[in-house]
Amino acid sequence: MLPSVDRDVILGAMARFDHELRGTHQWTGWEQNRVHKYAIRENTQLYPVKQIVSMATGIPVSEFRGGVGAGQANQYVGERGFDVVPLRSRNPD
Repeated sequence: MLPSVDRDVILGAMARFDHELRGTHQWTGWEQNRVHKYAIRENTQLYPVKQIVSMATGIPVSEFRGGVGAGQANQYVGERGFDVVPLRSRNPD
């Protein structure tokens, strides 16, 4: 189970992601990587849900799931008022 953190801690993790990770080789273009199915949309930026939750809670990404459901990352950030959006259509034309 993920430890409870306030919305401000998640916002802080987003700021750290922008400052420390966004421009790195590992995270450049992450939105196109099919491993990532959802993102947190905050203002005009997208953030990888599991990475942000990991940074906010200190729990490694490998120890929790990203989907919807109790204790999973998408629901976790949604419960704190964040907008979770799919990165691609489920029914591409």
